[in-house]
Amino acid sequence: MPWREVTKMECRRLFVHGCLTGRWSISEGCRRFGISRRTGHKWLTRFQGEGESGLEDRSRRPHTVAYATTSAVASALVALREAYPDWGVRKLCRLLENGGVVPPPERTANRILKRHGLVTPPEASPEALQRFQRSRPNALWQMDHKGAVHGRWARRAVPLVVEDDASRYLLALRSLPDKGVVSTWAALWDVFGEFGLPEAILSDNDSVFHGRCGPSQIEARLMRLGIDPLHGRVCHPQTQGKVERLNGTLQREVLRHGGFASAAELQERYDAFRRRYNFERPHEALSLEVPAGRYEPSVRRRPSQLPPMEYPSAAVLRRVQKNGWMSWRGYVVAVGEGLCGESVEVREADDGLEVYYGRYRIMGWHPDEGSKRHRRR
Repeated sequence: MPWREVTKMECRRLFVHGCLTGRWSISEGCRRFGISRRTGHKWLTRFQGEGESGLEDRSRRPHTVAYATTSAVASALVALREAYPDWGVRKLCRLLENGGVVPPPERTANRILKRHGLVTPPEASPEALQRFQRSRPNALWQMDHKGAVHGRWARRAVPLVVEDDASRYLLALRSLPDKGVVSTWAALWDVFGEFGLPEAILSDNDSVFHGRCGPSQIEARLMRLGIDPLHGRVCHPQTQGKVERLNGTLQREVLRHGGFASAAELQERYDAFRRRYNFERPHEALSLEVPAGRYEPSVRRRPSQLPPMEYPSAAVLRRVQKNGWMSWRGYVVAVGEGLCGESVEVREADDGLEVYYGRYRIMGWHPDEGSKRHRRR
């Protein structure tokens, strides 16, 4: 025959029944069940007042909280969440603090928003990636073309995004008619005139940024300004994680609502987002500071016009033809269409030659890789 299990409720019933029927005194009943006299009196009082339901366990939640969040603070938090539905709790609490209101703790703020149905369950986070960040502004900018936006006007609009790596300052958010070199470089030239020149610019491998055989036109112009063009690995957008994350924020806060009547209206929305992003929106990577508090313009100012590439007096130079090729001792060597009309330096090496555009090494070449279709005359 199995042992009979006795629950807490049954022990309480036995204790109350034995004490009320006079089977044993309260002191003896407490000794039998291993409880204090205070606990014994508590169960007797509850049974006499509520019956058997009084013997059930009750919630230990306090009836009042000494430091409860006031309704005014909760209402202000809810209003901020409705105004900025894509911002997290930390950013909203920082806005309250900046406005002179003592914010509730983060967990309390989450519970307040959850009660009002303003919290979406987080998605499963991917595997942690190796992160990098420059230590000072203008050491690295990140640049990208976001997908084209189609409004109610005839032509499409392509956003160009330029962001400082260290401060997350949004340097440019321009609506361009296309991804071409002319429109992209004109926007970049304006940004250089406003904020100065960075040390390097990181972009993806789109053809306007990265030449397939040698530098693209934009890469060549950046080199002439002393800016290192950098690129992430192919099919690895996480290398440009900061600007990709910014693209997601732009999509949620501006583009997903749509309804743009003209390209001018779209640019106005971009400008308003850029002001809010730089001067109002706290950034978690900056300890909830705004990007404008960390950024300062570059001391390297943009020249009035694009300077020519300089070479030593003893350098051996070759001119790049309009199809992106140069000739060397009867061979035709591809150095990139972005260098058409420019001069490059040729340095002989043990196994062939090296081609330089100013201080930048463009390529290494071996005679077996070339063609003798065109011989020098």
